[in-house]
Amino acid sequence: MPSSDAPRIFTGIGSTYEKAGALLSFGQDPRWRAKLVASVGASPGDLVLDVATGTGLVARALCERYRCRVVGLDRSADMLSAAAARDGHIPLVRGRAERLPFADASFDHLTFTYLLRYVDDPAAVMRELARVVRPGGRIAALDFGVPANPMLAALWRIYTRVGLPVIGRAISRRWASVGAFLGGSIERFHREHPDGEVARYWREAGLVDIEAEPMSFGSGVVMRAVKAPGSPRASGPRLGSAFYAMRPGGWRDYWTLLHPPYTAWHLSYVLLGAALAPSPDPRVVIGALAAFFLGVGVAAHSFDELRGRPLGTRIPSRMLGALGALALLGAVALGLIATVMLGLWFLILVAIGAALVVLYAFEVPLVHSDVGFALAWGGFPVVATAAATGAPAIATVAAAFGASLLSLSQRRLSTPVRRIRRKAVEVRGEVRYADGSTDTLDASRLISAPEAALRLLWLAMVAISIGALVARWSSV
Repeated sequence: MPSSDAPRIFTGIGSTYEKAGALLSFGQDPRWRAKLVASVGASPGDLVLDVATGTGLVARALCERYRCRVVGLDRSADMLSAAAARDGHIPLVRGRAERLPFADASFDHLTFTYLLRYVDDPAAVMRELARVVRPGGRIAALDFGVPANPMLAALWRIYTRVGLPVIGRAISRRWASVGAFLGGSIERFHREHPDGEVARYWREAGLVDIEAEPMSFGSGVVMRAVKAPGSPRASGPRLGSAFYAMRPGGWRDYWTLLHPPYTAWHLSYVLLGAALAPSPDPRVVIGALAAFFLGVGVAAHSFDELRGRPLGTRIPSRMLGALGALALLGAVALGLIATVMLGLWFLILVAIGAALVVLYAFEVPLVHSDVGFALAWGGFPVVATAAATGAPAIATVAAAFGASLLSLSQRRLSTPVRRIRRKAVEVRGEVRYADGSTDTLDASRLISAPEAALRLLWLAMVAISIGALVARWSSV
């Protein structure tokens, strides 16, 4: 089938592709894809390109298995729409395997599924796929095969010529067309490009250690190889998930999980609220610090990492869930102790604080929006601590408003930086000035200014809050 016919074949089946694929293959397609994913061997934080991603089955499995970053590419808008509906966290690109819109050596690894039958020049496509993988990176592929055993091959032909169209028709008219063309398409490709020829395409693309593993008596084939060393990686140094993030693994993951600069920033609002009171009780201040550290620093961040591993840590999911739950319970327990000291009215603030963490964990827009984030993590710590220490109302409102604006500024600065660090595949550009001079834009240059502001702001806010509270205690 010419490559120009591929969009026509796959238009209109995106919403049913995954279930229909499993049904038509008698459950073998999911097993083959799992084998493909297992052969990649990515590390947390690696960047993987999934070409012909379809509805994102392999892309999602890669993310779940390795906690790596994945970019999905497909030429079918219908398939990409289905992929986006299933997982909005994976960057998706509409493009063709013949002309990948990425720089040389942009990715650590690459996968593709059922691709080479739909291109006009498989050898050229293999060279293009290898181009965007760094030296030493792995390429893994899944495609249909034809059983070598004559008896099995005869049964395979009967099923692909008769069974596929009939079962496809039971799903929809569109799937009847897909089922009708599949058998002939697979056999034609293997007749024109036998297994030895396909392996040669891989070798000529600069790939070594090529392995091909037949699946289900040869009706599927998983191939894998390594890009030969030699050329340097073109995409430059990896930015990492955050400026404070450490290399994944061991105790470093727990440091990264805490978001130390941002946690310290939010805790500074606790000190600011206490500094508003005429005579803040040290016991209440220490308790408030501990409660907000558990609620924001541990619980909220643990629950956030459970949803898609944005920081790329290797902390087991059960551990993250346990950390989040125990930290939230600890924060509530401290709130109940404060209620005994301050009165039942404080239960309202304890309930609000717990609700904010839970709403944040489930990404409810009320808290996950810019304004919601500002009020929850900026204004609320000031209000809660000021109320607990007996600060005047007008001063509390003014300080909470200012803290909310600061948190909103943090959000506006950090969001684009975070997006570039965690999702950008390539950044290219140039700034031209009136005098004719130019500055080249890359990812590091683009995020350097807002990130420098974030580094200074968290330190400044912590210093101001500590100074204000120490001054208050000194005057008592």
